[in-house]
Amino acid sequence: MADQPTVAVCIPTYNQSRYLIESVESACRQTYPGVEVWVSDDASTDDTPAVLAELARRFPQLRHHRQPVNLNIAANNNWLLAQPQTDYLVRLDSDDLMEPAYVETLVALMEANPRAGYAHSAIRVIDESGRPLLVSRVARRSGFRSADKALRDAVAGYRVAANIVMFRGSAVRELGFYRGAPDFVEDYDLSIRMADAGYGNVYCDRVLARYRVWTDPKRVRSKRKGLQLRGLARLFEESLRPAFRRRGWNESILARERLRFAEVHAAGCYEPQYDARERAELKDLLFALAGCRPLRLRLRLAALDLGLRPVFDFERAGLDKLKRTAKTLIHRVRSLRTA
Repeated sequence: MADQPTVAVCIPTYNQSRYLIESVESACRQTYPGVEVWVSDDASTDDTPAVLAELARRFPQLRHHRQPVNLNIAANNNWLLAQPQTDYLVRLDSDDLMEPAYVETLVALMEANPRAGYAHSAIRVIDESGRPLLVSRVARRSGFRSADKALRDAVAGYRVAANIVMFRGSAVRELGFYRGAPDFVEDYDLSIRMADAGYGNVYCDRVLARYRVWTDPKRVRSKRKGLQLRGLARLFEESLRPAFRRRGWNESILARERLRFAEVHAAGCYEPQYDARERAELKDLLFALAGCRPLRLRLRLAALDLGLRPVFDFERAGLDKLKRTAKTLIHRVRSLRTA
């Protein structure tokens, strides 16, 4: 139909040619008609250009661009999302996949909730070979969440099952996409700015995408810990704090959550690929994230210096398992109530 909302799937990529084919295929084979697919290659050094050339021959709706130099995460995403002039934009990383009904299902939800800035769903976590590992959900009912509620939720983290999201095109254009956003947590930052601007979000508890986790023998991704810590500190200072002040909300919760984030990430700064100089820099970034040098964080770092990282890893694994179990139970109870 001529008046049907238009959709583009935007896939940023860098050196992930082994997964890119599946990702693009999943976007091009949506049940929703007329989906555009855009790929921005951030100056990959593998065979990504050849893979994209072959995919373009197979799928006429695919448009791809190669950046002349590496822009890094936020800038490449910013460029990419600014290209399509569609009603809706889907951000899909090049190692993840969409189920065939992803676009059709979430467009319907977005159309039914005009104050939603973005939509997201439950996802299936898969390994590097595509084998299913578990289902990840958000601990909430399907449906709309208001901007103020979403803003308060965001203090505790990016409240999506995975970074596979459908944006309302007019909303992200209004906010300038990721412009000026910190690398690594750019989508988290955008979700906060959307809520601050008055946009809520809508969630679907159906599994509509697959999120890949994979081993990283060269530890390239874990070397981004500094980017992540800097990004989180900026997010609290430049997005959350101003949003709370505009509303006259109590900021004490921000201080508590900053410290919690620093404590959660402390053990990751003691992974074996970091030398003494890098670890010292990461410690400084942890204190910057916490906003001070609290005794609790200093004691945790002292324990880590003494080689007690396995204790904190065990603690984190237990908490993650408890959260997954709680979400599964909540989902089952709600399913029984609606059966």
